[in-house]
Amino acid sequence: MKLQSLLLVCGLVLVCPGTMRSVSSQSLLDQVPMILNQMNSTQKIALMAEVLMKNPVLYDKLEHILVGALPLISTFSIKPELNKFMLPWVLDTIPKVLQNPLLLNITSGIVSDINNVNITGLNVSGIDPFMHGFMQRFSFVHSGLRAAVEAFLISRGLDQQYARTIATKSTVILETYGLKVLDAVIGTVNAVDMSGVSTNDSRVIEDEFWKRFSLLSAAGKAVQVLTPVEQFLPKLDNTQLSDKCYNDTMIYLNSMLQGEKWAVKIFDAVGKPPTGTLTGNLHFIGSYDQCLAIKAEKASSNQHLSTTNTRYCRATFGLSEGLIASVREYIGDVDTHGVPLSLTWGLCLPASCQKQDVSGLFTLGFLRSYNLTPVVDCSESYDLGTDTDAIIMILILSIICLVCGIATIFHIYRFSEKEGKAEPSASLSSDHVNEGYIPEVDETTFSPRIENGHINSRDTDFSSGKDQGWGERLVNIFSLYQNIPDVLSFDDHDDDSIGCVHGIRVLSLAWLVLGNSFLYAALSITSAPVTGNLLEGLGLMKGFTFQAVISSPFSIDSFFVISGFLLTIKFLRKCTAKGKVKWQAITGFYANRYIRITPVYLIIMMTYVCFYHYVGDSPLYPNSIGVADKCKQTWWHHILFVNNIIDNKGTAFEQCMPWSWFLACIMQFYLITPILFMFYIWSSAIGTIMVGLLLTASVVATAIKEKRYTGDIMSMMSDGGDYWNNVFITPWCRVGSYCIGLLLGFLFDTYDSSKVKIHKGLNLLGWLVSLGMMITVVYSPFTKNREGGYSWSPLQAEVYEAMTHVVWSLALSWLIFACAKGHGGAVNWVLSWRGFLPLSRLSYVVYLIHPVVMVLFIYNKKVLINMNTLEMSYLFLGHMLMSYAVGSLFSVGVEMPFRRLLKTLKKRGLKDRKNK
Repeated sequence: MKLQSLLLVCGLVLVCPGTMRSVSSQSLLDQVPMILNQMNSTQKIALMAEVLMKNPVLYDKLEHILVGALPLISTFSIKPELNKFMLPWVLDTIPKVLQNPLLLNITSGIVSDINNVNITGLNVSGIDPFMHGFMQRFSFVHSGLRAAVEAFLISRGLDQQYARTIATKSTVILETYGLKVLDAVIGTVNAVDMSGVSTNDSRVIEDEFWKRFSLLSAAGKAVQVLTPVEQFLPKLDNTQLSDKCYNDTMIYLNSMLQGEKWAVKIFDAVGKPPTGTLTGNLHFIGSYDQCLAIKAEKASSNQHLSTTNTRYCRATFGLSEGLIASVREYIGDVDTHGVPLSLTWGLCLPASCQKQDVSGLFTLGFLRSYNLTPVVDCSESYDLGTDTDAIIMILILSIICLVCGIATIFHIYRFSEKEGKAEPSASLSSDHVNEGYIPEVDETTFSPRIENGHINSRDTDFSSGKDQGWGERLVNIFSLYQNIPDVLSFDDHDDDSIGCVHGIRVLSLAWLVLGNSFLYAALSITSAPVTGNLLEGLGLMKGFTFQAVISSPFSIDSFFVISGFLLTIKFLRKCTAKGKVKWQAITGFYANRYIRITPVYLIIMMTYVCFYHYVGDSPLYPNSIGVADKCKQTWWHHILFVNNIIDNKGTAFEQCMPWSWFLACIMQFYLITPILFMFYIWSSAIGTIMVGLLLTASVVATAIKEKRYTGDIMSMMSDGGDYWNNVFITPWCRVGSYCIGLLLGFLFDTYDSSKVKIHKGLNLLGWLVSLGMMITVVYSPFTKNREGGYSWSPLQAEVYEAMTHVVWSLALSWLIFACAKGHGGAVNWVLSWRGFLPLSRLSYVVYLIHPVVMVLFIYNKKVLINMNTLEMSYLFLGHMLMSYAVGSLFSVGVEMPFRRLLKTLKKRGLKDRKNK
């Protein structure tokens, strides 16, 4: 009965043209079920017979179909006891299958492809010639595959416009590669020798098959059908790709698909997708060392290979906003602070492929349709012999080492002859006044002398009470035998020294290194990836305790306070009688500061700029580091110490040694300091008012600038450097902390005694207020950084930026005053620990060198950093240790000799003036 109904529908559709013309197709189809329901079986049979009798052509077609279906019908030899249930079920199910949306979508897709076939010019003289030409233009297999894929994607909820695009591209790939691979696999399966297996047990047959079937061999056969690769990746004439690179790459790919060992090794070195993609690990680094160690083999199959060497390249692809948004659905809305989310793919290629060729490889064949435009960085070898700048720097460093070595040998030889004969001469007490923010302005000299055959940290003459000649002075200046004990001494020879300052300096520097350890891991200074879990690592910022790491820039304010404070008390102690200050003394003040800090600064800069190409060897190491290369154009800004106010463009990582802004600020502050001192010497009230006015102006300027360039240290990437260039590094926004240091020095001048009586209650209140101010400054950003925190208003950001530097400086000033005046207790005991002394002397050089150490270490890693508390702690400790180790070399070889030279010239000038 069901079959009769089906035939009736077919008859109605095919043989009722009159009705079809009068009624729309959809209306007729809607009426068919109603018409059939109103007819009994006899009427339906009569209708069918009438239809067939009036349409002999239809009858012949149905008869033809029936005869053709006999072989198919004969296969349905199902047992009677099953057939009586199965056949009715099949007949009942067929209408449901025909009404399935998936089948309808597939049919709709095929019909759409049929309607899109261009039939212009086809032979319309008959059915056969027309359909022969039509089928030449229409691929039923291609249309069926595409329609099936599209219908499946739509059934899973994909928008139709995206489904059609994806289905079209995937069908091309499937037809191009899949069918050939399938044929190869089928051929391999059919080739399995199953002779001798006579059992009908399917499990035994299956076991025997897998014993005799080689899956690896089948995979190899399947892959080999893809060669030659050139047929799938043809090179167009306009492709920006050299012939050598293209030919070598094709030979490598063909050899890899054919299973040649050297090519498989190259493929093994190529980056593969890692785990943790939802935490930002979108970097497929690969094996850098394995890639460069491979030597391609010129066999008969690749005799045209132009090179046997390989090159490692890193291609970086930007991610679409849609993809980034989909990732955020899983990991939440994590602020990347301007760091772009990208995908990095480490490639191992023939050495004939240059940087510009790699982009061309992604335009070959079907890859062109994906519009891939990567940023490429390839491993390069640099010839030191042709690098003039590096050779000159090698000569300079060699001369320094040679002079220090000769001076050391000569020093030891002379002392060994004069052991027990030398008589120490007294040194000026002024030689041992500790003065400076970090040791670049430290007036302390730790010049050893010989007592009973041992070195003691005092300036001495080599001969008994006699003036030294220039030869002996030079030996004294450059001798490591003398400079190393100077740096490593645990003695502070200044009777008036404020011991807590050494601890504050060291701890402040450690805090800065801790913050930079996180900053240089989170904000990559180049396009090369650094962190494998960037999104997860940035999530650390939401923690309460982590606010102390983010707030590390306040350590710079500590240095400003210490600098202004120590410079003030030193200057005022020398001026025991307030009177006129000679202009010659001011000129000498400027020259002294400049000569003290500049030589080692320039040596470190030139060493970094000239040698960074030759000390990096990793998949992450960039061919260009902006913070070093920029120095070749802007070095003179640093010599004049105006690098924080001239030609500041872009982010901090696009500027020469951006951390050196602090040196520029401190030198600019030194320019105005003698003027403020003259006001104070003339009248302490007027001097204090002038410093207060400068402090107020700084607060106002900071608020105004913050209102225009709202940001913080983490926004240096997202705002293009606006906050960094206009607020963070400008002297008018940072002089406030220095002014607090000057005022603290004035306070010490007022209370010159070593101890000041303070009531216990007032002292406790001072410590509580100071501690509260520090905690408030450091942890206030938690309100906006925490999970679910609120965004600060512009006014809140302005107040925080303008006031927190001053508040921190005031809190630190109380700490120094209380410790120096006998009210520091355990805090003063810790900060005045003698172990801080050698570390304090190295602070200036460590400040200069620690970012260089970080960059060289991070980018020399063969794997990405995983930002978590434990690993970042180890990184911080490692950075500290290596920075002090490297800084010690520059200190004893460059910094200390130039300081001794300056002191020797000053002493000689004083002696000449006395003799006159």
